[in-house]
Amino acid sequence: MFKNIILSIFFLLFYINSALAYIDIVYPTSKKTTINAQSTFFVGNTTEGANLTINGAKVKLWNNNFFVKVVPLEYGKNKIKLQSKINGNTEEVIFEINRPKPPKFFKPREEKFYTKDKDEILYTKTIKENATVREKPRKSSKRVVDLPLNVIMYLEGKQGNYYKLEEEGETEYWIHETNIQEPVKLSVKTNAKLKNQKLYEDENYKYIKFYLSHPVLYTIKQNGNTIKLTLHGIETQNEDGTTSPNFEYTYSLAQPILGYEGFYEENMFILKITQTPKIKDENRPLEGIRIFVDAGHGGDEKGAVGPTRVKEKDINLAISNYLIDFLREEGATVVASRTIDKKVGLYDRVDIAKNNNSMISVSIHNNSLPNGKDPYIKHGTEVHYYNENAKLLAEIIQRDLSLNLNLKDGGIHKSSFALNRSTNPVSVLVEVAYMINPEEYMLLQKSEFQKKAALSIKNSIKKYIIIMTNEKNMI
Repeated sequence: MFKNIILSIFFLLFYINSALAYIDIVYPTSKKTTINAQSTFFVGNTTEGANLTINGAKVKLWNNNFFVKVVPLEYGKNKIKLQSKINGNTEEVIFEINRPKPPKFFKPREEKFYTKDKDEILYTKTIKENATVREKPRKSSKRVVDLPLNVIMYLEGKQGNYYKLEEEGETEYWIHETNIQEPVKLSVKTNAKLKNQKLYEDENYKYIKFYLSHPVLYTIKQNGNTIKLTLHGIETQNEDGTTSPNFEYTYSLAQPILGYEGFYEENMFILKITQTPKIKDENRPLEGIRIFVDAGHGGDEKGAVGPTRVKEKDINLAISNYLIDFLREEGATVVASRTIDKKVGLYDRVDIAKNNNSMISVSIHNNSLPNGKDPYIKHGTEVHYYNENAKLLAEIIQRDLSLNLNLKDGGIHKSSFALNRSTNPVSVLVEVAYMINPEEYMLLQKSEFQKKAALSIKNSIKKYIIIMTNEKNMI
């Protein structure tokens, strides 16, 4: 017996003393790369008990022997050596990172605007679904609307690859040449006509139908509890005898606005507005509320990867599944993009939410960082929204989540993501924490933390519904 114990201790000491040093680098992903930033970060893990250095400077190891180290970059070639040492064993990895020198200042060439002749009429129509109209002639400009097929429009001129629509008013409207048919010169301009207008409703929505002679550009703007629809190019007679080039329709509610959207069915334009839900039980305000929960990424889309190679998609899924359970316990009708690890198309997620008449859409993510940023400075909770009708929900989730999780408040951000661009349902994207901030990464892997995050989001949605159904219950 005693002999067996001695042998066991001997082999254990032998194993410890013979432990090999290794370095598993998660990021950067290539040993020879170009990074156009003032710094990068090295993310990975090494042998337990090893001494890790980067260019000779000792690096802190966190639980599970992982590290996150910001490394400054000089212009030109940067040679960065990582060494892990333990019991006389050494593992060495060398990275060569090129930081390009900034180009000499030059004035960017301005695209010339070519306008049509004064009496010329340029006709075109959209040739694809979701033909984006923007405020400026560039892809980074704000989206105005995504138009369907066969929307007729008239053009004022062209700048670069964008055509400017012939519209009166302060706002400009631009569309990329690939979204429209080759413009045709006409001798006569034919304005659309509004033939009829009807209002009806069902349990979930109110619908205002506008019967037109042909589809036209439309814009919808929300201002507080009011929605203003403009159908462009429909000449309208005013009460004072004058005419306006566009038809305007205003819809106002006593309560704050939930979801709304506009779309065409052939030549009929439909303005669809979510009905304010009727709360049957004050103790269960989520009873029957239709909620879409999206676990970001999935399948071969990993999302961000942590220092020990835990994938964002898996943490997103865990939090989302807890959220689904909590919402269903409250009586909510929940539909999800995924409840297992599988790939779901980006716009398929949007369609699932819409096709199931969801009132609220919440997409769960965890954050990453670009080069040049410091994960020890930039971290915490963030919530992204895009439309005014989602701002209140974003504010409530953000405030509650940062407080309940005791994380840095990263604020709310107006961001044009596919999962939060929709006005119907009310849509937000939640970044619970950062995958490469060491302390937050360790928390994200704990089931109790995941549950706590999900519970906080559920309670925030509950608060939001109470506010939207009774303005006196303001928080």
